[in-house]
Amino acid sequence: MIDYYDACGYVAGFLFACGLIPQLHKSYQTKNLEDISYAWQFIFISAVILGIIYSVHKDLPPVYISSSVELFFMIILVIMKIIYSKKRDEKIDDKDKVNLLP
Repeated sequence: MIDYYDACGYVAGFLFACGLIPQLHKSYQTKNLEDISYAWQFIFISAVILGIIYSVHKDLPPVYISSSVELFFMIILVIMKIIYSKKRDEKIDDKDKVNLLP
């Protein structure tokens, strides 16, 4: 028999996790993550980790499964921000070097 409350939990968790996919896709396409702050990422990742700890302790699989997916997506987003920020900085440095030529 289906537990409708668990089903609601799994669907909600799936939707929460999927909510990060459009941001990941857009960030990958544009290679621009300047509008995403490290502070927001740190707070979000901290909240997800604490939620995972709580949900594992209380044995809430719908929560810790979806939260683990969210954590994975957030780590990807942080890595993308670091990589694309370095590439952007390198491009700026290259432009400065070209401007220094006589």
